[in-house]
Amino acid sequence: MNRKILALLEDPKNLQQVSECLEESGHCVFKATRFDVAMQILDRQPVDLIVSDVHLQNGGDIFDFLVRVHVSPLLQNVPFVCFSFQPTELAEYLATGVQTAARILGATCYISMQVFDPNEFAMRINDLLSKRSSSEYSSMERYQENQLSR
Repeated sequence: MNRKILALLEDPKNLQQVSECLEESGHCVFKATRFDVAMQILDRQPVDLIVSDVHLQNGGDIFDFLVRVHVSPLLQNVPFVCFSFQPTELAEYLATGVQTAARILGATCYISMQVFDPNEFAMRINDLLSKRSSSEYSSMERYQENQLSR
């Protein structure tokens, strides 16, 4: 299952762990530690799934990112995973509200892990990717169709 995944995590160590986990599952991972870099990647490269840190601070927050992704005709159907790694006590307290707002804005799922479990993470991501409807266009087909219509 070789899918293209954008991973936006501001902490380089967390980004490395998530990327390695997804790459070991056979996926191609585009990495970003900043919101603006993630948007540049999405402008040039079709993806099949987006994983984003819930606690973005550099250049935008998770809600900005969700809105930007879901107003784009090319990206609005791309599964969007909100990921919270080692949430603080305050983040855990606010998690229900953040999850609700993220779902309203189009997030597909919310994964929170106090300790990163690569097997669990890969299983959840692969399960999500396998549930995508076979009748949907692949990201490359949507991208090519959009390029032709310009």
